[in-house]
Amino acid sequence: MTASLSTLRRAWCSQSGAMAVEFALVCFPLLLLVLGIVEFGRALYVRNDLSYATDIAARTVLIGQIARDAPDSEVQAKLESAVRDSFDGGDPLLLQVSVSKETVDGIAFRVLSVRYPFTFFLPGLAESPVSLGLSRRIPIG
Repeated sequence: MTASLSTLRRAWCSQSGAMAVEFALVCFPLLLLVLGIVEFGRALYVRNDLSYATDIAARTVLIGQIARDAPDSEVQAKLESAVRDSFDGGDPLLLQVSVSKETVDGIAFRVLSVRYPFTFFLPGLAESPVSLGLSRRIPIG
């Protein structure tokens, strides 16, 4: 009885597996933190590329490659094509591009709105895709 009690006491005070247990406790939260940072960086990259593609499309109107007084359907098609051609951050077919008109202080604008459904690689971060979106105003006249 005393032999098994002393063996139990030695096993209880032993430090031989403590480092493995500490690593197991610290590794999982650290791994989640690193993967979360990578996902956040990827989302910022896609958002930045979406902004670049929208700026390129708006610039085509501003420098005269698309006539400012062109019919709405032609402008919509050309702007959508310009956005899709310059977007490299994901699948360009998932882009939702819309063009509308707006008047602010007597000045007419075309508003180019672009949305992209961003899905995370890590399961459990978001159940449905997060919608990244932005818009640009382009003066008409």
